[in-house]
Amino acid sequence: MKNRHYPLLEVNLDAMRKNAQVLCDLCAKNGISVAGIVKFSDGDLQVAKAYKEGGCAQLGVSRAKHLKALKETFPNTETLLTRSPTRGDLEDTARYADLSLHADKDVLKALNDEAVKHHTFPGVILMLDVGDLREGVDNIPELVELAVLCEGLSNLRLRGVGTNHACMNGVLPSWENLTFLVEGAEAVEQAIGRKLDIISGGSSINLLLLKDGVSRMPPRINHLRLGGSIANPMNIRLGRGITFPGLREDSVRLTAEIVEIHQKASAPKGATKNWAGQTITREDKGRRLRAILALGSQDVSDAATMIPLDSGVEVVGCSSDHTIVDVTDTGRTWKSGDTLTFQLRYSNLLYAFSGDHVTVEYLYDEDESPERA
Repeated sequence: MKNRHYPLLEVNLDAMRKNAQVLCDLCAKNGISVAGIVKFSDGDLQVAKAYKEGGCAQLGVSRAKHLKALKETFPNTETLLTRSPTRGDLEDTARYADLSLHADKDVLKALNDEAVKHHTFPGVILMLDVGDLREGVDNIPELVELAVLCEGLSNLRLRGVGTNHACMNGVLPSWENLTFLVEGAEAVEQAIGRKLDIISGGSSINLLLLKDGVSRMPPRINHLRLGGSIANPMNIRLGRGITFPGLREDSVRLTAEIVEIHQKASAPKGATKNWAGQTITREDKGRRLRAILALGSQDVSDAATMIPLDSGVEVVGCSSDHTIVDVTDTGRTWKSGDTLTFQLRYSNLLYAFSGDHVTVEYLYDEDESPERA
């Protein structure tokens, strides 16, 4: 057996492909196409391939540096940049993004200038803020003004409008706020004299309005940007109560190694604040068997949000590079060198993929592929 390096993130690409297929088919039945957003994976091309094979119409990332490899690997698939580009991102956006999200007139002008240099014609989706107060203008007259500006720029192609929900202030998608988006799209269409290709209603949170397989969104919503719901549907089930038949929750798991284990007190003496400035209160449960994992917030964000697969394990907390777990109630003997495996929340997965400290290994239903360092 090969010497495995921990922490280890195992990614089942067949499970992700299946999840993409389930959600793309569900959306297609309601006239909705899906952009598969792989930003959580740091633009991982094998994950992108699974999304594409599952039926995603576009492949999206939030970092422009991933666009070139994505476009070169999948030249016949549209690429989408889900965050407005910085000035340093403009060249990659102009050259390799088929679509990008925008709401700033100066950025649009700068992107057009870059597109002229490279003889490209990137598509644009203009963002309307329907209440969550993140990106986008918050009124239809400004949206129309941006659309008219975009139409007048020689190398940009206005493809649609979109919005975002729940990421900043927890505003959920509804018939009412999505109707506002459609009204914005129709005002734009009237101003430019043609129909838009895309009205992008949001992201995985919009699946709340597809319960029972029937859309409760206005009929003109024809596009969603799905990422975490494909990669890790357990997270949307636990966090939002969203689940659909056929989704697989064995798509990702993380294993970490025990590097120290002792019987210790369960409550600290004289505690004030921890390394992150948080005031911590611990219940005194007497002496407990505590294991330290070679894993910390630098690897997985808040390790306490991970879900242990071993029965009886409790994640007590973490610092930047240690995670403490209580294994007293597991009913088995533990020693250093043993490993524990966890299911992950979205933020855990985002950190695990984005850093250099976690080994990524790709799994398939029938076998395992070589690891990616």
